[in-house]
Amino acid sequence: MLSVWIGGCETTTDSVQTTTANVDSAAQNRFAPGLKAVKIITSVNVGGSFATPTATPVLTPIPSPWPGSNDSGTTQYLPGVSAAILYDLDGTTPILKPSWLRDFQMGITSTSATTACAAFGGSGQGNYRVSEANCGSVANGIGDPGSDPVFFRAILDRDFTKFGSAENLLVQVEYQANGLRPNTDLAGNSFSNPEDGLDQLWKIFTNTSLALGSAGKPLSLFVPPNFAFCAANGSGNGTGSCPGNPTGAPITVRQFLIPLSANPDVTVVQFSRIKGRINAGVPGNYVNTFCPSSDSANCLGVVIRSVTLMRF
Repeated sequence: MLSVWIGGCETTTDSVQTTTANVDSAAQNRFAPGLKAVKIITSVNVGGSFATPTATPVLTPIPSPWPGSNDSGTTQYLPGVSAAILYDLDGTTPILKPSWLRDFQMGITSTSATTACAAFGGSGQGNYRVSEANCGSVANGIGDPGSDPVFFRAILDRDFTKFGSAENLLVQVEYQANGLRPNTDLAGNSFSNPEDGLDQLWKIFTNTSLALGSAGKPLSLFVPPNFAFCAANGSGNGTGSCPGNPTGAPITVRQFLIPLSANPDVTVVQFSRIKGRINAGVPGNYVNTFCPSSDSANCLGVVIRSVTLMRF
């Protein structure tokens, strides 16, 4: 009871009772219990997370209740290949998939490791690799999880009891990225729009749906930077010579903060290959001149070695 003096008279009011039933679920579950991190090793070899792909991915129904599915289960997306084995942070101990991670997928264009734009193996030595020399007939990504052909993505369960309302996602990618020229054409001319002068371009998108035609929101660049270049004059930057002996870029690690606490509806985090000027006619397809092998990720492309997801 609460007593209040009004005009010299004492009045009594009922106190307000607050119960947990009146507290929003998000406030109750700011930080969820359970496993905080998982590592995906993007290899089909022993110790990798991916079984050998057996078929080129095709449009398939989204399993309900995944984001973007409808009541009839007919909404479609390009699923890619799902990680079969997940690891703890040490990268050697297999673990069960945490409740907050519905799936982790990588988009391949073929099971061939020597002629595909995106595949496992080849110059990636069992790891996921994208060779720009082979991407000429492959559509450029637009950030749509239903149509982008070359990507890797995490599909999350944002139930607050599994992924806390105040938690965010840190994505750590171990990779190699190699180019031919840094932001210039063969004549050394710069572009007014920096993206138009890139040998390859990847972006990070967040989305609330896997549905075909559901455009994601761009968050950041993934590639560039490239950490090695097989220069058009035939000499590299200390990593070897192109053509003849491309040795690729050094292995590097980048971390990306995905601010999920700012949007509880985001369930998809996707890294997509957007375009490559090599196959876009700007300034022309010159990759075959400088990359001696059709499997040329070490000359121009990206090799993804591992992806670690950490909620905090």
